[in-house]
Amino acid sequence: MKVTDSGTVILSASDLTAASTCEWAFVRKLEHVLGIGPKPPETEDPMKKITSELGLAHEQRVLEYLRELHHDVAEIPDPKEGDGDYLERLQHSHELTVEALKARRKVIFQAAFYREDFQGFADFLIWHDEGYYQVVDTKLARSAKVTALLQLAAYAEQLRLLDIPVGPQVSLWLGDGSESVHDLADIESVFRLRMEKLRSVVDERQAAAREGRGPVSWLDQQYSYCATCDVCQQEIDDHDDLHKIADMRRDHAPKSWLMASLR
Repeated sequence: MKVTDSGTVILSASDLTAASTCEWAFVRKLEHVLGIGPKPPETEDPMKKITSELGLAHEQRVLEYLRELHHDVAEIPDPKEGDGDYLERLQHSHELTVEALKARRKVIFQAAFYREDFQGFADFLIWHDEGYYQVVDTKLARSAKVTALLQLAAYAEQLRLLDIPVGPQVSLWLGDGSESVHDLADIESVFRLRMEKLRSVVDERQAAAREGRGPVSWLDQQYSYCATCDVCQQEIDDHDDLHKIADMRRDHAPKSWLMASLR
């Protein structure tokens, strides 16, 4: 998540995942970025670091495999690395991605997408001789998760906005070496609903910032929550919430609005 000088909130596919996991935690982070709330708590998790390193190693193995298989891989530079303005580097990476797409490079690694209100990075885009690109992500997990599929749908949408042909299926290359293939049509409707919800949350909090209002209260029960992350735990402790007692949960508060939408 980034905020431009003009006040535009640039969302990412990972923001969608974060809000799907815990809307409350996402809102707290958003309020901090908008300058109307404190920085949310975050405990350092050694296991998360190890998992991230294993995930990168898995991604590199897939990259080496595709290099050997196709001998035509466009590798887009990571805009998070380097000096100067991040958004300028992101714009450059996006332009290189568009060039590679128009040249129909066989494989594009870390394809960068950047529009006024969205940024994202697809692990791999693979060209098929049938005349389209397939969106592929690597995940260390051994089974596909809904949040990972929504990210793939987000990248497919960006390709369409660039008038690039997109394949009917997306896939996850999992940590056990298997490939999990899914019909894009089955994912897109849920993705659009979730992005619409996410943008409405951003609009609400931006309006609060413009009007000089402070952060939303936990007691308002305006947003869903997971009750297990550091941000939720702080609120539970501060308000002596019933979650402390035998892991009780409030009625009418789904663990995440993503899962609620899939029921």
